[in-house]
Amino acid sequence: MKNMIRGCALALCALLSLSSCSGNSGPGKNEGDDTGGDTKNEEMPGDDAEKIFYDDVPELDFGGYGYRVLVGTYERENQDLYPEAEIGEVLNDAIYARNKKIEDRFNFAFVPTTTNLSALLSALRKNVKAGSDAYDSYMQIDRDAYTAAAENLLYPVDELPYADLKKPYWSASNETLSVAGKLHWAFSDEMLSHFEYTVTLYFNKKQVQDLGLGNIYELVRGGEWTHDKFFEYAKAAAKDLDGDGKMTESDIWGVTSEADYMYASFTVCSGVNMVEKDADDIPYFAVPGNQKFLDIAQEVIEQFGAVEGMFLESWKWRDKLSGYGTPGTNARVGFFRDGHSLFSVGALQEMVQLRDMPDDFGIVPFPKHTAGQPQYYTRVIGGFPFVTPNTVARPEIAGALMEAMACETRNTVIPAYYESALKNKYSRDTDTAEMLDLMFVTKVYDLGDTIWYSPIRLDYTGIFESGKDTFASHTERNAEKYSKIIEKAVEGILGG
Repeated sequence: MKNMIRGCALALCALLSLSSCSGNSGPGKNEGDDTGGDTKNEEMPGDDAEKIFYDDVPELDFGGYGYRVLVGTYERENQDLYPEAEIGEVLNDAIYARNKKIEDRFNFAFVPTTTNLSALLSALRKNVKAGSDAYDSYMQIDRDAYTAAAENLLYPVDELPYADLKKPYWSASNETLSVAGKLHWAFSDEMLSHFEYTVTLYFNKKQVQDLGLGNIYELVRGGEWTHDKFFEYAKAAAKDLDGDGKMTESDIWGVTSEADYMYASFTVCSGVNMVEKDADDIPYFAVPGNQKFLDIAQEVIEQFGAVEGMFLESWKWRDKLSGYGTPGTNARVGFFRDGHSLFSVGALQEMVQLRDMPDDFGIVPFPKHTAGQPQYYTRVIGGFPFVTPNTVARPEIAGALMEAMACETRNTVIPAYYESALKNKYSRDTDTAEMLDLMFVTKVYDLGDTIWYSPIRLDYTGIFESGKDTFASHTERNAEKYSKIIEKAVEGILGG
């Protein structure tokens, strides 16, 4: 395991040396190197410090075409995907330079329109059903993109001219998204949201030291960072500071999170998915008969019920945490930042909110089920892909730009985001940077956790929250319902 992590760090050295895409004319073009891990893992560049990535899009001239993109707003440190100028901020300026380079290369201009994130699917549906070529590309919430595919609204991404989905700047998550070998939409490096919604385990380094818990990083490197260790440490951290005999917002808790972030991480990061795919590449509900899922669920119920103060669920405590910000993520991050919990489970993008944390913090992957698990799995809970409507008038432009933008993002924007925004600006030590490398190459995407989060993930989360082990009976009662929901979507996609 230590060698694997060190190999990831070497891979990042290559990534950070990358320059820019320049079509198919450059020497030494490549399709990335296998990480040597699970096939679900995200690919990384190899350890050749001079390696850059090239797309195979030929020289094209789009004659000043205005490429119309409908995008949605969402909470992130840098919301503008089409900035109008450089402003001296690393990520903004890298995005601006990427866009300008691609515009100049193909002689066109991006014409973005912004709407509410929740309105994107209805806009796509309305325009396509009307036969309107209003936009060349639409941002979508991932689950809405799947719905759009099932409603035959999309031009399949694997049929777009010039789009080469085998290139390393297209996500390994796309293997999960295909149905019967067809892919209607996909994640690429252009879609930073898919990177930012990586589930991350933050920990307070001062509390670890004060409690004499040892070196968590070394546990990760040795493959010994497990559920048992996590629960042991969370129990040790819970402390009634004011001595009033009960755990309140004034005390120190083992872990704080939202239920959605916390509970599904125990199964997904153990390599157990709620939806799998069969030999014909057809998704199916996979919990029935999966004893490992049921065993892990029972374990989590018992552990969190064993000691008061193990888990503060931020939404349930939203009124009492109101002084830390808006309910949910902001309040929970503030609670952790002020030293009221040993662990916080959330998204990678939350690191920027911890820049002023008085105590040093670190990050590690979510723990394995047992030390015998062959690798860590890092849960990704979503993302906002760009999709192409089936009314698109010029698919060759959509394909060329999607491919070129993905490549250029891997070469210039990802290093800016990853190195400057995360490693240098917000993380506190080289160990944290090493953990980021490991998390990047172990990402997994469970359809039952993302596309069908409602009702599948939400229903099982509700059982976890109840504290009663009714997982088996619930599965038996609802398996047919869940299967029919999946089958309906699959039938729509196959019939499109």
